[in-house]
Amino acid sequence: MGWLGRWRLRRAAKRYARRLGPALGKAYGASEAYTPAQIRVGASKLALNLEFIVLGYAAFLSEDEYASVAGSAPTYIPYDEARALVARFRPSNLYSASSYYESGIGTVGGPDHSSHGGIS
Repeated sequence: MGWLGRWRLRRAAKRYARRLGPALGKAYGASEAYTPAQIRVGASKLALNLEFIVLGYAAFLSEDEYASVAGSAPTYIPYDEARALVARFRPSNLYSASSYYESGIGTVGGPDHSSHGGIS
């Protein structure tokens, strides 16, 4: 695979990693695994490049399930490599709302240790 092929693969991996999981969760409920059909439908609805559907399969299928469906995909990537590539581009939760400090308004333990956040 030349540089253009590697670029297309990384680009697809980034899109699969960032878009497919949230879309599958919204459509089918939160889960760590989805069926190959659900993954294919989700990727199609998001207009992800189906040439690299193995990235979606690797992200949400067990190694055995992956082996049974990846052989019929347009592009084959070994399971561990595909999972690592998707994981590389999966967004972290470092900037989620839960990681920000609360202002203290309405919380117990304001400056005067009362339950009204320091408003006297």
